[in-house]
Amino acid sequence: MSSSEVLGEVNADHADDATWVLTSSFVILTMQSGFAMLEMGSSGKGHEVNILIKNVYDVVCGALAYYSLGYGISYGSPSNAFTGHGDFLMDISATDPISSGLRFSNFIFQFSFAATSTTIVSGCLAMRCRFVLYCLYSFYAVLVYSFVAHWVWSANGWLAQLGVHDFAGSGPVHLVGAVNGLIGILVLGPRHGRFDGTRPPEDFRASSPSSLLIGLFMLWWGWIGFNCGSSFGITQFKWIVATRAGVTTINATAGGGTAAFLYTKAKSRGRLIVADEVANGILGSLVAITATCACVHPPEAPLIGAAGGILALLTNDWILRLQIDDPVGAIGVHGASAVWGILAVGLFADGNLPGIEVASGLFRGGGLQLLGIQLLLVLSILCWSFLTVLPFFLLIGWAFSGDWRNPRKGLRVDVAEELNGLDSAYHGCPPKKKKKTHDPTAVQENASVEDIEDVADDVSDVELPALCAEL
Repeated sequence: MSSSEVLGEVNADHADDATWVLTSSFVILTMQSGFAMLEMGSSGKGHEVNILIKNVYDVVCGALAYYSLGYGISYGSPSNAFTGHGDFLMDISATDPISSGLRFSNFIFQFSFAATSTTIVSGCLAMRCRFVLYCLYSFYAVLVYSFVAHWVWSANGWLAQLGVHDFAGSGPVHLVGAVNGLIGILVLGPRHGRFDGTRPPEDFRASSPSSLLIGLFMLWWGWIGFNCGSSFGITQFKWIVATRAGVTTINATAGGGTAAFLYTKAKSRGRLIVADEVANGILGSLVAITATCACVHPPEAPLIGAAGGILALLTNDWILRLQIDDPVGAIGVHGASAVWGILAVGLFADGNLPGIEVASGLFRGGGLQLLGIQLLLVLSILCWSFLTVLPFFLLIGWAFSGDWRNPRKGLRVDVAEELNGLDSAYHGCPPKKKKKTHDPTAVQENASVEDIEDVADDVSDVELPALCAEL
């Protein structure tokens, strides 16, 4: 075979891999729509446009941050064990277009991960966060994520050199997002009236379970691109890894969905199948299998997914009792389930599977070494997020409020804006309708069409949640 033929074959392999990576990236970026739908369904009325606009600027601010700084921090050359310090504001190579193409496809894929980690926090801070603050956070959070991505996925990252394994991002994407979200919740505080009894409980129920479930479907299918795409191609053994990741991902959701069904039935004493609990159980299973999808066998995936789903639901119920206000349940889903998924690598990983480099876990005769390294990943993310994100929220809060004793004032919208809906305060939409105090089922004789529509709104807003609670 001539040198030109060899070069052509190599170039064809690169083209196939780049096409796979780009296609997976497009699928992953559509998950932004799924996150928005999930957050809209979980939040109160009058905040829908604000939630969508926040997800728009996740991409806008995240792209600026990742192109200017984030990619260079994660994968830039030269680099050391802590960070990369090259390839900022990268451009086309005049001498090696193939390397430019490979770097560009990698950039798009890695950016989709960074944007996902950022948008997790949107749900945590829903309905009470200043919009400018969220845009600043979206830029900054990409940089926080980029360091962890370097530690885990860059060849000379310090955790990678120790032998850590996180195939598709339970740690750098999901746990980072969850810990950042928890910090934001603690600094901003709960929604007005959430725990002091000044607002009725129905104000804090999911306003649109149907939107929530549509968001689940979009995330569910997008997650297959998330996990399978992390093979970074389909040539050589990569296609085998991708197919294995796809099967384990689906199997995990079977376990998570079954566990969520049993959980919600048991919690309601056999009466209900609650939409947000089903969604969070399945999402928890997806987060758990994200780290393990390429290094475990398909029969083990339902167990990993079921444990991830149950941990997500138990954690969300627990933090609610602690009066930590997480409107979408992100702490349980992206936090507790991610910790389990990272540690599950140390238990179930099979170092003999083709296409990946990982030590065998405890249940495969590998001992405790890999489990210890995976635990180190969890601890390093917890420490890194608190060291970087807590000061960010405090400093921005002090800057906006002008009062170092009360940073929360600078982070939150006014109470009136929160109660009327941020769509009105920020985006010029009509304020959400006030709930009537009269009997919503009573329609006066000779009532106008507008009166009947108001009554219908009352039935939708007040009666249906109560009816669901009685079923």
